Parts: sequence; C-alpha cells; structure tokens
Amino acid sequence: MTALGRRLSRTKPHREAMLRNLVTSLLEHGSVVSTHEKCMEAAKLADRVVHWAKKAQHSPEYLSLIQAQLFMSGNNSHILKKLCGEIAPRYTERPGGYTRVLHLEPRLGDRARQSILELVDTPVVTYGKRPDNEATIERGNIKLWLLGKSALHDEVEKGGEYNVKTLINLKKMLKFRDREAVTTDLLAIRSILRKDAGMAPVDEAEDKILVNNFLDKADATAKPITKRKSLTGYKFEESRPASA
Repeated sequence: MTALGRRLSRTKPHREAMLRNLVTSLLEHGSVVSTHEKCMEAAKLADRVVHWAKKAQHSPEYLSLIQAQLFMSGNNSHILKKLCGEIAPRYTERPGGYTRVLHLEPRLGDRARQSILELVDTPVVTYGKRPDNEATIERGNIKLWLLGKSALHDEVEKGGEYNVKTLINLKKMLKFRDREAVTTDLLAIRSILRKDAGMAPVDEAEDKILVNNFLDKADATAKPITKRKSLTGYKFEESRPASA
C-alpha cells in the first residue's frame, strides 16, 4: 500500500488483509464485486501479483512475494498453482493492465458506488473441467458479455450496423487474444443471451458467419478523430508524404 493509496477507513493491517482477500477471490473466480474504491485499490495489487507471477516463471524468488500478498491457507492452497500455471501464461504478450474495473449501480441503502473488478482476457468457455470434457461457462469477462449483447441488439434493430464504440472496444480486446478463442466465447454468449431473451435459436454455422463479420468490422475500425484532436493543429495524413 503506497502513501498515496486510499485508506478505506481502516487501519493498515485491516486494509492489507481486506485487499489480500479481494485479490485472492479475484484469482479464484475471475471477478469480484465490491465498492468502487476497494476495487481500484485491489486492482493495483492484482496487477502487481500477476506481474510477479510472470517473472516467477524464470525467477522463483518472486514466489515468496506473491505468497505474502495472498491468502494461501486452507482451500486457497491451489491459488498459486492456478496463478502461475494458468493465469500468468495468458498474459505473456500483454505488457500490463491485467485487470479492469466496471461501474455498477450504487448500492441500495447507503448508495455507495459499486464496481466489478475482473481479470481481462478471461476465457468464457473452457474445456477439461468436466469428466465428459464438455464446455464449461466460466464467470468473468463481463465486458465481452456486454459487447456480445450490444452486437445482438444492433443486428436485430439496425440490420448489422454495429455501434462504433462497440467495434473499437472489441478491437482492443482482440489485440492480445486469439481470434478463434474470442469466436468460441462470443458464440456461447450469444446462444445464452438469445435463450434468456426468448429469441428463436440460430443455426451455429449461420451464427458463426455473423460473429466473423462482427470481428472483421472490429478489425477494420479506426478510432475516430475527436474534436479535441482536430483543434490541436496537427494534420492527419492517410499515407506518408513524398520526400522533397
């Protein structure tokens, strides 16, 4: 906890224990819900722990640092193995930013700000956790669920004219994830959302075409030039000007 961190109305030992508990739960389940301030502080610690786990693959001395920041007793004894063997390898190419904080509605009663803290790039569909090797739907990656829901809405209401912000957000998510894995996750998400909304089921091959079209449009989307950028005096060129 740095001097500039939030005190969270707790003593230092209580605050550190609370953050260890939040980060341990995050690594176990992929996401946690708490007040916005707690999520922001826990995100800092979680990013640090994942960074150490990446280094621990080549420098085992980082394992003691990780153990000091997590609750490793009892049923949590498997967390270290999951962190170093499953979570850290997922972020081999990602230089940082292993968590995200998403805002929720204020809490009933005291109206405190609530948020979801989740690990980025968490797979929605996994295999090998059931005896029959069937797909398992995992908790987490709420942002991908929201993008899938937005895409379904745009296909029904706008004939496939996807919102630009949706495409930009999806393009960011594709930067460090395998496209085939994202396709699998989106197909599962869309199937569940259709069922919950009472929509007619769609043939999987047809739905895969729609998902690939969605991903292609995201890949081709460029971030729009904002009014603020246009007023700075810089000129944006489509190609490099010819030398004089």
